[in-house]
Amino acid sequence: MISSLLITITMAVSSYCSFLLFRDLADISQWVIQTERQKTLRSWYQRKKLTALSVVLLLIAWLVWGLTDNLFSLTMISIISIINAAMLFSGAINPELMMRGRQGNGLFVDVEEGKKYVDSNESVIVTVVNGDARAHSDKQMLRPHVASNGQQGGENVVMTYCGLTNLGVAFTPEIDGVPVKLRPMTQLENNLVLADEVSGEPIQQLWGQKEVDALQNNASRMSEVPSFRMPYHRFVEVFPEGSVYVNDYLVEDTRTSFWMNPFKFCYDRCIELIFRASVRYQHTSPKPVFPTIKNIDGRLPSKELVWGFNIDDDYVAYTEAFVRQNGNLINAVIGGKDVVISYDQEAESLGVFYNPARYSVNTVDVHGATDLGTVLKRVETVKSGAFWIVWANFFPETGLNIHS
Repeated sequence: MISSLLITITMAVSSYCSFLLFRDLADISQWVIQTERQKTLRSWYQRKKLTALSVVLLLIAWLVWGLTDNLFSLTMISIISIINAAMLFSGAINPELMMRGRQGNGLFVDVEEGKKYVDSNESVIVTVVNGDARAHSDKQMLRPHVASNGQQGGENVVMTYCGLTNLGVAFTPEIDGVPVKLRPMTQLENNLVLADEVSGEPIQQLWGQKEVDALQNNASRMSEVPSFRMPYHRFVEVFPEGSVYVNDYLVEDTRTSFWMNPFKFCYDRCIELIFRASVRYQHTSPKPVFPTIKNIDGRLPSKELVWGFNIDDDYVAYTEAFVRQNGNLINAVIGGKDVVISYDQEAESLGVFYNPARYSVNTVDVHGATDLGTVLKRVETVKSGAFWIVWANFFPETGLNIHS
């Protein structure tokens, strides 16, 4: 009886630890269990202890079972152990394995080679730093979520991507002068949560800020690098010397073959199917993949794409249709600063620019060049083509299609 009781207790506690990791960190669990942000963070901070405790207690249970007479059959203890191991793998191991960020070791190719991997009309997220232009397609960014090769135009820039938000955000990966090394962690409320491998702190993509700083009302965060969207063929025309990110474990030229690593070969294809099915659902269904959205804003259809940004505490969002209906150019005052929201028809790209001189312009192209011969600077906080349901959830105070 004592041995059976000991096995019951050790397996129960082991399973509970694995369940916490699965519930709070596996993200697939959020299809049915809407865990709170604080619970997710608590499990993240305790993940190593929970993992170690789960494994040790499971081994003790098996040891006791093997050395004593007890009421547990081999079938019973095996089934419980398999369920336990599956939850442990899903919460503690699989997130890092399936998303494998590429900060510092991302693969970039020239635009001609990029045509092998990116469709002509595929939307790409573009950053231009000191004349160095780079394109990141949604498909290539979907799995790693984080991509850079260390330097762009002589500066440290990293692109982050969330397929559930349809959003790429580029950052200078440091906070208060301290470098951060980003990797995907999970998602909360249908937006990517990153983790800094140096400090272990979670960072919500839409905030660019450590969770601990957000809780303490500390404004410290990563600086954003301006980004915008355009079709790939337009990127090739406008930036013929540019480069394109390629997911090395997705494309046939660089991915692991079956004979090199059968598990990795099959695993990556299964994960690709799951990711693409989830993103397809997110694009086509009015409902989010994960039913964790707290603030529903009916001013737009849930999956309408918006260009959201903030200047200080003033948050706004624009649709491409609204800008185009208003002559492709809108002057507005956001956060006390004059800005120009412009759609460049030739580049098929919507951009938001500061207008410090407050002069009236009629056109602004993708480079920020105006009809008056001046060049405007892009607003760095623009989130290009994000789903309205996610943007409005995180920033419910947002203004919509403001025209001043």
